[in-house]
Amino acid sequence: MPKRRPSQSKRRRGRRPPPPVATAQQQPVRPLPAVTPAAPAPAAEPSVTRFSTRDYSYVRREIARIAVLATAILITIVVLSFFLP
Repeated sequence: MPKRRPSQSKRRRGRRPPPPVATAQQQPVRPLPAVTPAAPAPAAEPSVTRFSTRDYSYVRREIARIAVLATAILITIVVLSFFLP
């Protein structure tokens, strides 16, 4: 069996050249300005209402559908157990 050829996208892509390395001559080093640290902001509590506002009504419908199917299968097995030897 002959070898498969790479797809066109792989052939076109080829190898990327390595990213250019910045030297000290290209980017001069600037001193950072003196900044006093600000007072830490109070930690915000996660909002419980953020999660409760989502609509999960489709989950209830899916669970109800699964329950109906499971009940139907269970009833079918019980009924067949009486008729099959």
